[in-house]
Amino acid sequence: MSRNEFIKDKKQFEEALQLVTKMFNYEQRLPNQVYKVPFEKTVVLDFDHAMSRDFWNELEGLIDLSGDPFAIMAVLDPHPVDYYYNEFSQYNWCILQEGTTADEYWNMLEQAPEESPADAISINSEVIVWLPSSMKWAIWGERSYGICVLGFDDGDIGDYECESWFTMDQAITDLVSLNFKNYSVPEEIIFKLINHYSSIK
Repeated sequence: MSRNEFIKDKKQFEEALQLVTKMFNYEQRLPNQVYKVPFEKTVVLDFDHAMSRDFWNELEGLIDLSGDPFAIMAVLDPHPVDYYYNEFSQYNWCILQEGTTADEYWNMLEQAPEESPADAISINSEVIVWLPSSMKWAIWGERSYGICVLGFDDGDIGDYECESWFTMDQAITDLVSLNFKNYSVPEEIIFKLINHYSSIK
């Protein structure tokens, strides 16, 4: 696979799609369960942080720990085929190779079709996922909730931690609430988020 390029080839897209659909309930959205097989542990990240240059350092750490040569960054909404490929003859999915720099990651987020600057991933991505070929960890991000959920198993990631991680309880108060009227998250949503994304003890 080429270094840090948006996927244009249909076969390459279908290979990446197989990984994504094996890991995620592709059509689901938060607060429902988006992982087909839930991980032992989940932590929460600020969606805006994931759309920043600094986030690459965390992704790189995860890629190193899982021993993967690359990770996929894939936008699920807007739709990669019905919208993005039909409009721009490429997919809003890319391969992030091991050894990528923070600046290169930022460039991928900011890169947009020449005719439509507003379609850069940093601007036009409601749902976005990151996952490595080993599938030892995976991240689901949703802009409307302001969060990304990182799932992993203890045996694969071990004691790796980041200061930017939240528990779901913390994230509901500090991040999710910012997206609701009067900062009040409906009880049904709180219940589902806690039920699905609090780490197995």
